[in-house]
Amino acid sequence: MFGATHWQELIGQGYIVVAGAVVGPRLRAAQAAAAALNDSHPDGGWKIGSTELWREIHRSEHPAFLAIAAEIFDPLAEALLESVRLGDRLQLASTLPGYRSDGGIGKHFHIDGGRGPSLAVFNLLFGVALTPVDQNSAGGLHVLPGSHERFAEAFRRQPTDAPVHWGEVKLATLRALLAEGAPMAVSHLQPGDLVVAHGFLIHGVSTNASDRRRDMLYQRRVARPLVEPATQAQARLAFMRDPWSYFRRS
Repeated sequence: MFGATHWQELIGQGYIVVAGAVVGPRLRAAQAAAAALNDSHPDGGWKIGSTELWREIHRSEHPAFLAIAAEIFDPLAEALLESVRLGDRLQLASTLPGYRSDGGIGKHFHIDGGRGPSLAVFNLLFGVALTPVDQNSAGGLHVLPGSHERFAEAFRRQPTDAPVHWGEVKLATLRALLAEGAPMAVSHLQPGDLVVAHGFLIHGVSTNASDRRRDMLYQRRVARPLVEPATQAQARLAFMRDPWSYFRRS
């Protein structure tokens, strides 16, 4: 599923699309699960936000989603990372027709990890499309190509002989990159297509001006040194300065 060309694109752009990663009964079961969960909103574990036009189940244990994790996400994570924490949460995110981003690009586009002195970093974000994204304004995943390296450059510039508030560095870098106005990239996806993105890549969801709901299943993947108590502090520092730490190749 993931060859040398994929690696080059992931390293250079910060993300890659693998077409047709999930197919057949496995895909249809996940699509049916997402549709049924949307029909049950706000029940079924949905997070209640400021608008019902963008919704998420922060942690889903639906069997159809767990099957995708076991058969697609886990083997790919083990192929890409030197070690892998299993059991990371699965997120179902849906963007409904009429949703509009209401706070400007700086509010809705971000990298994850929090705002504290130490960021809760992870290596990879996986996302499988369960519905088509065939236009830029269909509520799909938007990314800023190359932003992962710009964050890495900013993190590497920080001193090694004094404490660093990584959350403040992250937010300052985010504001600076978004202020440059570089265009976001929107991958047009068919159901079953897989997006693989580096954890430092700016991403987000914007307006859905189409007449269809957009469903996507996400999972973050993290190497064990970044989460195990005995190694976490030092591993996070290493990863901030070398964002390809703990990958099998770079």
